[in-house]
Amino acid sequence: MNPRLVMTSKHKSFLSDRKRNKEKLQFGYQSTYIALLWVIAFLLLYYVWILNANATQGYTIRELENTGKELKVELERLDVKIAELESSDGISSDEDLQNIMEEYEDPNYLVIRDNIQYVYNY
Repeated sequence: MNPRLVMTSKHKSFLSDRKRNKEKLQFGYQSTYIALLWVIAFLLLYYVWILNANATQGYTIRELENTGKELKVELERLDVKIAELESSDGISSDEDLQNIMEEYEDPNYLVIRDNIQYVYNY
C-alpha cells in the first residue's frame, strides 16, 4: 500500500465538516468572472430602467405644467369675460334686459354723509 495514500485518506478523516464543505465550493477564475458579469449586467439593466422611469415622470410633469399654464390663461380670459358681462355697458347692451329695463323720469338720489341723510332731486 502506498504510504501517502494511506496518510492522505487518514488525514482527511480528521478534517472538520466546514473544511470539507469549503473544498467543495471552490470557485475558479472563470466562474467568478461569469458571476461578476451577471451582476454588472443586472446593475446596468436596473440603471437603464430607473433612467427610463425618471424620464417618463419628467415628461408627465412637464405636460401637467403646460396644462396648468393653459388653464390659468383660460381662467384669466373667463374672468375678463365675466367682468365685461357684469359691467354697466354689458348689462345695458344685453337684448334680453332691454325689454325689461325702463328709463326713469325725475329720479331721486339718496346721499348719506356723516349719519345725515340728504335727498336730492335732479
